[in-house]
Order: sequence, then structure tokens, then C-alpha cells
Amino acid sequence: MPTPATSSARTTPTRTAADRLAAADDAALRRLGFRDDDRAELAAIIERVLADTDRLAQVEELAAALRARIGAFDSEEQPFAGYAGDERERADAEWGIGVLPLLALLVTADDVAAFHAERGIGRDISEVSLSDLGQQAWVHRRTYGEFGLHTFGWLTVAWSGALYWLGRLQFNLTRSELPGIDGGWVISTHIPEAGPLTPEAVAESFGRARAFFGRYFADYPTTLFHCASWLLDPQLVEVLAPESNMVAFQQLWELRGEPRDGDGDALFFVFRRRGEVDHTTLPQRTSLERAIVARLNDGGHWSVREGVIDQQRFPELDR
Repeated sequence: MPTPATSSARTTPTRTAADRLAAADDAALRRLGFRDDDRAELAAIIERVLADTDRLAQVEELAAALRARIGAFDSEEQPFAGYAGDERERADAEWGIGVLPLLALLVTADDVAAFHAERGIGRDISEVSLSDLGQQAWVHRRTYGEFGLHTFGWLTVAWSGALYWLGRLQFNLTRSELPGIDGGWVISTHIPEAGPLTPEAVAESFGRARAFFGRYFADYPTTLFHCASWLLDPQLVEVLAPESNMVAFQQLWELRGEPRDGDGDALFFVFRRRGEVDHTTLPQRTSLERAIVARLNDGGHWSVREGVIDQQRFPELDR
């Protein structure tokens, strides 16, 4: 089984950021999950940045930081740590929120795919996992009504080579400090906006994840699935139908640790709103939407909770 050591091809790329941006045609952007509007705007931005030496240098610097982190699943280095403060504000004003990190992610996608290949991971799983880049650009447009990428920090998890999209759910290797785990490796679970969260689809994803990580990351042994989400807030059981998919998902987990503030998570993941939100502007089409707003209007709050599942609960599905 290949090791997670960083290859010379990733630390010293044979093509520059300019080369890789110039090669990012429509088909490549489609493979990375970009929708029509986002592909059109991104193509125009690529043309602009290719003519801007200073911005190209910044993209190259951000890409180098991303490339250095591939295979380092527990690194505390933040590839976009320098993209902050006044420099970030100037870049955002000129190019859009998170656009320069997005370009750095774009030019290093092949490096992450090379890491996948070194591990023996098939191209189909590699491509769908990397397509979260376009998915997050779509999330940004739904949140702010424009092209950009405010969730670039989240994508560093996938670009480290730790995260994979396996059916309905996404999973990544991480360390957990929850009681009883104390820094051990777990497979953390994420719920992308990708269709119904049916018990059948969830069970299939867990079975696939157990087989996948056991096969391709045997050097990172795990026994638990982990999740940190506002969907694990027990208050949901009080407001949703007992047979709802979200209640079924929540009841899979053994809660660990203390609750954390989850109001912002509830508003973002359900309504795609950030910051101060006027609750009267929020849609009330579903029981979940109505429940979230009603609790907040009554002075209540939502919480992020963490939970674990013994992996042996789900048979391995090697597909």
C-alpha cells in the first residue's frame, strides 16, 4: 500500500500556475463540479489573472502551500493563513470573495488526483471527491448571489487527500479529542446538499466508507465513524416527524462531548444565510424551516453536537 509521503511531482510541479490555468478548459471545469454560470465567470477570471503577474504570483504561492499539505492529514498548517487582513480585503474587492484561493485549488487539483492514484484510488472516486470545489462555488452563489468561494478553508480538507465522497455522504480521516478517543484517528462524516438523506443511502455510504478506508488507508486504522453537526441536536426529535430521514440519521449516533452554539450552522445549512439574519425573510416551506425559525423567535437556540458510531454496525460494501 502506498504511503502518504509527498512526491517530488507535488513539491516541484512541472507546470506553473499559469500553465495549469491556461489548460483549464470547459471539460476540466465540469469534472470539478462547476455549474454553467460559475464556469462562465471562472473562465473570464482566468483570462484576467493570466494577464496579471502579481495575482499569478499570489496564486502560485497559495498553490505551493496547498501542495505541501497533501498527505498531511493532521497538519496544523493552514494553506490560506496568509490570505487574510488587508491583503484579503483588497483581493476580494478586485476579484471576488475567495477567488484567488479558488484558483489555487483549481491549479492543484491534479496534484491531489495524483495522490489518489498513488494510493490506488480509482479515477471515479477521485473525480467526484474533487468536484466539491464546484459544489462549494455553487453554495457561495446561493449564499451571496455572486461567484466566489467563502468556504475555501473547508476545501483544504479534501485537498489534503483526507476526504472522499462515497455515495450520499462525504468522509475524511481526522483525529478526535472526544472522551474515549483521545487523539485517535476516526472517519468523520459530512452531509453534502445532494438529495434525500434516506436510511438506505446513509447505510450504503457507511458501508462503502468502511471498506474504502480499510483498503486504501490501512495505515490509518479506525474503529469509529464521527460526526459534528447541528443535525445531531436532540431538539430536532421534538419538532420533526418520528419517521423523518433526519431523525433516523440522528438516532444512529452516540453523543459525546458538550454542545456548542449551532444557530449559525442551522441558518447556513438550511437557508444559506450568513451573519445577521432577519428571520422574517426566511422561507417557511418545510417543517424543518418552520421549526428552526420558531425556536429562534422564541428565544431558543440550536446546538452542534458530536457523536460516534462503531463501524462494525455497517457491513463493508466494496464498490
